[in-house]
Amino acid sequence: MSVEAHDWIEHLRHVRRLSDATVRSYRRDLAAWSAFLAENALTEGEASSRDARSFIARMSSQRLAPATVNRRLSALKGYYEWRRKRIPGSLNPFSESRAVKMGRKLPSYLSHEEIEKFLECTGDDFMGYRDRFLFELLYSTGCRVSEICSLDVSDVIRRQVRVRGKGDKERIVFIGSKASRALDHYLPFRLEHAHDDSDSRRALLLDHRGKRLTDRGIRHIVQKYTSLTGCPKSVSPHTFRHSFATHVLDEGADIRVVQEMLGHSSLSTTQIYTHTGIERIKQVYRFSHPHARRRAGGQNG
Repeated sequence: MSVEAHDWIEHLRHVRRLSDATVRSYRRDLAAWSAFLAENALTEGEASSRDARSFIARMSSQRLAPATVNRRLSALKGYYEWRRKRIPGSLNPFSESRAVKMGRKLPSYLSHEEIEKFLECTGDDFMGYRDRFLFELLYSTGCRVSEICSLDVSDVIRRQVRVRGKGDKERIVFIGSKASRALDHYLPFRLEHAHDDSDSRRALLLDHRGKRLTDRGIRHIVQKYTSLTGCPKSVSPHTFRHSFATHVLDEGADIRVVQEMLGHSSLSTTQIYTHTGIERIKQVYRFSHPHARRRAGGQNG
């Protein structure tokens, strides 16, 4: 990776304050482009729009997901624009590249009963109480896993939680009575297990060593309980976020309020969760309306 690319990564981390996960993704995107340039004996400054098109074709041949391709394009466009401002006369080979079309994938979510199975599998020791609180927190707030990891004890005030989201934007989310009780059970164990360093003493969620729980650790916990419950779905921490959004919208919550709770910058991102409400309306209509329901013989009434 070039000196300019390294400086851009540092700019993203320290000036734009992007999350560690986003910075890692952008670093991988730059590394993929650097490898392509090396294969073709090119430097960043020598790359042309034709080379950019060849790179996009390469990604398509590798059958990368459209979301991955578009993120790489966005990262490389952004990098070259930043580079163009620093190096007079340099060009952006991706300036005319367009995002590839994406099919709208409906989010997978857990039912109320499946959520309860996760909660019922937790034990009565430090890890059990922590895991129960973790699941309640994920489901009660709809927070991203990176947001959950960064929470400190001081961020929870009664039933309000101060969350630092994308772009370091703060928002307030809420936990219910079950999550509040789970927190009360967990905190004494947390105090006993906290490692003797400043970050561990602040961190809300701790791992078995008493250190701040990481996103990788949370993903491992979710996978463990997915296996324990026998859940047939592919479940990740984000599945709890999808479940939160789907369930509160199904119960009639205003979509703009849900947008605020999820920390979405665009309403269109939140609107994808309305699919379950629409499907339920369709089902009710098919089986309730005299002209829509199907009779035993397979004909409409």
